[in-house]
Amino acid sequence: MAMESVPPSQTLHLPRLRRRWQILFLQTLATAALILLLFRMSEVYGPCSVEFVEAGGEWCPSYEHTRGLNWADGAFDEQANDDKDGLLIPRTLLGIDSTGFSSQIVPLLLCFLITGLWIVYQTQNQRFRLWAARGTTGFIAAWAILPFIFAWGSSILAYGLHLPFGQPYDDMNHLAILFEPLQIAVELFFLGIVFAPILAGLIGIWGLSRRSLTWAVGFFLMIIGIHALLTFEGITEAVSGIGLQPLPAQIGEATLYGGLISPLALELLEIAILILLFHESGTAVIGHLEYAVMLPDASKSDPEYVRQFTNVINSHVLHTVAIIAAVALTTALALEFDGFMLNVVAVMEGSQWSGQVAESLELQLTYGKVISAGLFLLAVAGMRYVVPWQRVSGLIEAGISSLRGSRSDA
Repeated sequence: MAMESVPPSQTLHLPRLRRRWQILFLQTLATAALILLLFRMSEVYGPCSVEFVEAGGEWCPSYEHTRGLNWADGAFDEQANDDKDGLLIPRTLLGIDSTGFSSQIVPLLLCFLITGLWIVYQTQNQRFRLWAARGTTGFIAAWAILPFIFAWGSSILAYGLHLPFGQPYDDMNHLAILFEPLQIAVELFFLGIVFAPILAGLIGIWGLSRRSLTWAVGFFLMIIGIHALLTFEGITEAVSGIGLQPLPAQIGEATLYGGLISPLALELLEIAILILLFHESGTAVIGHLEYAVMLPDASKSDPEYVRQFTNVINSHVLHTVAIIAAVALTTALALEFDGFMLNVVAVMEGSQWSGQVAESLELQLTYGKVISAGLFLLAVAGMRYVVPWQRVSGLIEAGISSLRGSRSDA
């Protein structure tokens, strides 16, 4: 008897899997999280300090690219009254003449374009990739050397044999042409401060590169770690000259969502959730596709394997949304757990001690919130002796499974 098989559009072959709505949903979710992460981090970590700007500072190493490019524009510009000669890359592509989010639109579109070209390059055969690499290298070498040779040669024809530097006339000095690739590298450096992790993240999502995803997350964590160090007063004073704007040392009072979280904590929590959502969705796509690729070819058309794969990926989509929401809620609760405990003590004791402690500034500092989160973890871990968490989670998953089963039957 012939083995039952599924329609060709539902098999577990890689080209068909990449068109499944679950895979596309996870990739789109990761891409949206990456773009929102760019906007949120630019808003939180992009500005320079007010004192630095008022003192006439031009560039600080913050998560923003236009100030660095403006500095490069002035440094490379040979004509003091012309602000358009300093950059070799077109200003429209850099977004240097715009402000805010509009300055990021065109570079972001370029990241998508480069990602598409990279994916096309990776899908070609070895011969094509070899010739493409050689052609790119040859083009860069020709672009760096040929203009210098042509300029020097035409100058020799006009003025006679001479060295391309140290001459009394600018038309006879051509050595600066050789440094144009270095200028391009400087411009790409300032652009890459913001958009290198975005490009790596897009390549990781759509090019199925786990290494690129990890690199992008590592870059974001490095930026967050640097600004976290700046919350300490001693470090802030030591690096005050570079112009970075430190985050407030106090997390602030919880005034949002019914006193659940403070505005600053909400901004930082949004960044953390977006990083989790980006990394989890991107790696989930790679993990599921790797599993399907390793299956025997006959199993990729087997209805049982197809059904199991569909159930697993559907569950993953549901769990991603539910778990990320639960993480956001529990993190907000953990940050305000100290206030909850003080309120309980105030109700039970009715003394002034809890009020005095609640007004203490130490609870609003970073280490105070770390202690609050640690107490929350201890409380939840201790409740395992009272609340059967595994049983509760099992009942929730059983309810979700029964709900999905009733929908499929209907």
